[in-house]
Amino acid sequence: MASGSLVSRVLGLARQSMILAVFGLTLAGDSWAVANMLPNTIYTLLAGGVINAVLVPQIAAAQKNPDGGQEYLDKLITLSILVLLGVTAICIPLIPFLVNLLSSANWDEPTYGLSVAFSYICMPAIFFYGLYAILGQVLNAREKFGWFMWSPVLCNIVWIVALGWFINAYGRGNGDPTTFTPAMIALLGGSLTLGVALQAIVLIWPLHRSGFRYRPRFGFRGVGLGAVGRVAGWTFASLAVAQLGLIIQTRVLTSVAQYYPGKIAYDQAFLLFMTPHGLITVSLATALFTSMAKAVAIDDRDTIRSDLRRGANLIGVTTIPIAFGTLAIGTALTGLIFLGNSREATDAIGYLTMAMMLGLPAYGVYYLCQRAFLAHSDARTPFRMQVLNTSIGTVLTIAALLLTDEWRGVAAAGAQAIANIISAIIATMWVQQRMGRLRMYRITRTWVRVIVACIPATLASYAAFLAIENIIPIRALESTLKVALGSAIFIPIYLIGAHRMRIDEVKQITQLITTRLPKRKPTHGQA
Repeated sequence: MASGSLVSRVLGLARQSMILAVFGLTLAGDSWAVANMLPNTIYTLLAGGVINAVLVPQIAAAQKNPDGGQEYLDKLITLSILVLLGVTAICIPLIPFLVNLLSSANWDEPTYGLSVAFSYICMPAIFFYGLYAILGQVLNAREKFGWFMWSPVLCNIVWIVALGWFINAYGRGNGDPTTFTPAMIALLGGSLTLGVALQAIVLIWPLHRSGFRYRPRFGFRGVGLGAVGRVAGWTFASLAVAQLGLIIQTRVLTSVAQYYPGKIAYDQAFLLFMTPHGLITVSLATALFTSMAKAVAIDDRDTIRSDLRRGANLIGVTTIPIAFGTLAIGTALTGLIFLGNSREATDAIGYLTMAMMLGLPAYGVYYLCQRAFLAHSDARTPFRMQVLNTSIGTVLTIAALLLTDEWRGVAAAGAQAIANIISAIIATMWVQQRMGRLRMYRITRTWVRVIVACIPATLASYAAFLAIENIIPIRALESTLKVALGSAIFIPIYLIGAHRMRIDEVKQITQLITTRLPKRKPTHGQA
């Protein structure tokens, strides 16, 4: 599961690097960013969270039925598909209004028009995002995790091929919205929708192989969907709050002048932030969510608490070093990933990424706590968590308007990091109120030890970064050397520190990795 997520995330970074090459930090790039965000935002708001929050615990509970939950699941999937079709059909004619809602009042007519044109082609992706989530969650509930993580690889390949075609045909740095032709718009927007569609459709095959046979069933009364509706209602409310915050954040970011880090730069930094989150936290929480949902079904509270403790410790020992390492070599990392773009652009993305990464470990705990409540079919508490997180982030993001264009994006990224840290602390308190004590002193002790182990590693890595600064004339070589040397210094120092402080989780992870490495075959004559 993690390997599929890793490949997908790496390809996603390559895709985003190519998108930045296509547009640069320009208004045309921001217009694409809004259009790209629209179907994902609407799907997440109206269906995505409901599907992800509801299906796994409901399937786990329904599996105790005499038919193994088949009729219940058929009706639940049928209802979800109908909702997705309805949402997609309603949103397409509303595109001009939605683009206006998400964009800055400073946009001129060509920039707005380009975003609307992109959106008309991208909007059908709402349905396929939802279909992917539905089929994937059915696979997860059946403990078939791999395909759900691997199918986005196909989506990214489609996008990368299309972007390569675009760059070959139209070149780089297409920043003027008035120069985009219908063919250019169709190539970019169509590749997005096609990629998402293939990502969803490919899941039908492993689902069929797992023994699942879907039959469309209607007549939704009398099968217990009322509980689903209650969970879905609170989940919708949570997502509505989150998307309101996203709208405000987007308007702040699109107010940034051209060539300064605004919406498209923030999106690149957010992808870098989500790469370790998706690879580590989401993969871990996906497995633990199924375990917790099954434990809830038999009222096994000890297993739930054990899963939460294990998850929090593993998140800490993996994401805290990533956050510290990014502080040391963040601009070199973005310079390497977004190679081919200007130093000013990649450095700007690096600063946004560094600010955002400060909240990475906390966001992992926040996400894990949210999964724990949803495993109990409790969506009301995650709603309270979301209100808290969005309120803090939104207030601080609005305050970023007081800053100059140069620093507004960085401040917005830092605002989200602060919101994640505060929200994670309070969410952990709420989890203990509901599920009993988690022995937080043990989790806190592990996290403090990890931070202590990271400090000398970060300082040594940053010293190497400064030593190489501006002495190598070839920028690609400079960035590569900074990342390679910085990582080569950081990782062993962190591992040595973790070993000396007896952080068991680090030892377990390193043992797991080393046991999976290919063994060297003995040479002739060796015993």
